Amino acid sequence: MRAWLVIPVAAVVGATTFIVGAEPAWAGDPGDQNTYASAQASGGQLTVQAGLTEWTPPASSSWGKAAQPDPPPGKPNPNQPYGCTYAAGGASATALLGVGGPQPGQWVFPVCAGPGAIDPMPAVWVTGAKPVAITVQLAPVVVAEQAAKTLGLTSAVIEMAPPDGHSQLVNVATWLWVNPAAWHPVSATAAVGPVTTTAVAAPTKVVWTMGDGHSVTCNGPGTPYDPSTPDATTDCSYTWPTAGTYTVTATIYWTITWAAAGAAGGGTLGVQPGPGASATVHVVQSDAINTPSPGGS
Repeated sequence: MRAWLVIPVAAVVGATTFIVGAEPAWAGDPGDQNTYASAQASGGQLTVQAGLTEWTPPASSSWGKAAQPDPPPGKPNPNQPYGCTYAAGGASATALLGVGGPQPGQWVFPVCAGPGAIDPMPAVWVTGAKPVAITVQLAPVVVAEQAAKTLGLTSAVIEMAPPDGHSQLVNVATWLWVNPAAWHPVSATAAVGPVTTTAVAAPTKVVWTMGDGHSVTCNGPGTPYDPSTPDATTDCSYTWPTAGTYTVTATIYWTITWAAAGAAGGGTLGVQPGPGASATVHVVQSDAINTPSPGGS
């Protein structure tokens, strides 16, 4: 059986809901005194985790003995609960119930078990409890994900042939590439406690959305156009089927891997897009003009 404090008002303190009661709580406590919700204790430790603050009483105290999971020896006594945990109410409980003893201090609410356990349990005003640091051991992959968030993935610098500022032609292939200077791995490191991870992002592909409902995926930065080599070819290009003004966006995708020091771990975090870069492109129809040859009719 779990016993909760019942007080004569309705309130919510933190995440703990207290039930309305018509009369004040009257119960025995580990200090061997019957009392309203005004028992006092001192010492112990306060720990905070996942939004809950708990009080751990000194092991030698009657409060500490009540926290033991097994009942006291002998005939069950409803005034000697066991298996108690102690949730601290914090400033909200003090504002509701008032100060219950020497300060600094705070109200603590016992939740206990046992045959015939007192229901409700009285609140305890605890003074002199010292906060204890909690060391949270995060999984290395979680630390790696934190490192990955600081990689600073760069956006592409869009290049085309014909070059930016010149019109592209319908049914004529436009060369596409990104500035090769951005095509290199980047890394970042994060540390939490004894675990240090390094995330490395390597560019793997560029996805071009052409503004007309089509897209092109290029497995690399593309080949820069060199007018001095007119016979060169590229594996990254697009041919617009109709004239118009389009917004072209290029996004580099990065494969992210990680390794850990201070703990076992390593692997991949998958492929993630960097920020996209955009450019406005004008596509025009190229009309052929037939010019008669000399002497022709």
